[in-house]
Amino acid sequence: MAGYPYLPQYNPYLPQTYQYGQNPLPQQQTQTPATSGIIWVSGLQEAQMYPVVPNSAVALWEQSGKVIYLKTADATGKPSVRIYDLVERTESAQSASSSADVKTPAYVTKEELSEILAVMKGLTGEVEQIKGDLYGISGRKRTSKKAEASDDDE
Repeated sequence: MAGYPYLPQYNPYLPQTYQYGQNPLPQQQTQTPATSGIIWVSGLQEAQMYPVVPNSAVALWEQSGKVIYLKTADATGKPSVRIYDLVERTESAQSASSSADVKTPAYVTKEELSEILAVMKGLTGEVEQIKGDLYGISGRKRTSKKAEASDDDE
């Protein structure tokens, strides 16, 4: 078959969705090896030299596995590096800290309660005495003696 000279874009062996100028054969997909997403650096100097796009951040792990560098860049592209230490938390340390967080209820003994009640009774007595001095025995506010005399006459 020499082809169809009048219809160069038509090929009966290809699907009809083929358009002229495109490669009719599918390209072989290349697979990139899967990465863990962790960027390893050898130290602080290498973390400081690592390029970061403005308005972004990247976590850089030191090869020893004990330090994490968080390198950020602001809108102008100015970089900054924050250093974090990675510390393993063990179960015994976790249980000790959680038991310290639990508050134990405080109890009062009978003797302490009776002392508190005695103090409150004394304060109540003082308050009643001050009220008596201000308002008089009957609980009304004192005015002049003539007004009291008129109250007594009624």
